[in-house]
Amino acid sequence: MLKKLWIAWLDLVYPPKCPACRSPVAEQGAWCARCLHVISRPPLEAAMQVRRLRALDECLILYEYAYGLKRLLHDMKFRRDERQVAALIWLLNKALAGKTLPAYEWVIPVPLAAGRLKERGYNQTERIFGPWCREAFPGGWRPDLLVRRRDTQPQWELSLGERRRNVKGAFSATRPQEVKDRHILLVDDIFTSGATMDACAQALKQAGAVRVSGLALAGG
Repeated sequence: MLKKLWIAWLDLVYPPKCPACRSPVAEQGAWCARCLHVISRPPLEAAMQVRRLRALDECLILYEYAYGLKRLLHDMKFRRDERQVAALIWLLNKALAGKTLPAYEWVIPVPLAAGRLKERGYNQTERIFGPWCREAFPGGWRPDLLVRRRDTQPQWELSLGERRRNVKGAFSATRPQEVKDRHILLVDDIFTSGATMDACAQALKQAGAVRVSGLALAGG
């Protein structure tokens, strides 16, 4: 009830607009058809990138990292705006609605370093994927199973080789006994070279995971 009242208040004070072009839309967080078309592509395996990786078995990328989505993801890392969160959750739900996914035993977001998490106050990947996962995989949302042991440089500044070295050994499983023999889904907001997700997958496999898949909201 309170959630419905909050949404109604938002619609009254801030009429729903497309987060990319600001044209009117039907509900908070929704994208207009034109902007959705610009960033949409059929869900596909990032086969070329995954072949270059060592531990990640496959990765599904939902949208192109471009146009309004690129700006929105960048802004979300530095500004805690609930309308941005709603727009990204809307995209995720739109892409996965009605799709049958494997029976992953755990879903784990790529973790932030403690210092960066303290600075931002939240992990944007958890904000985007958490609500979806709790509904799609009840009891399967486990951000507590993987930690980033040290701060790393921002990946966008680095070459592919530098990215791999930057995140090598940066992650570890916190409860190997709960990871052992599991099929795990790693989720992240952006997949580019795949080095970060691969380093996470390597840590999980070292702890005994039998398969590690990836899911990213955007890639490019």
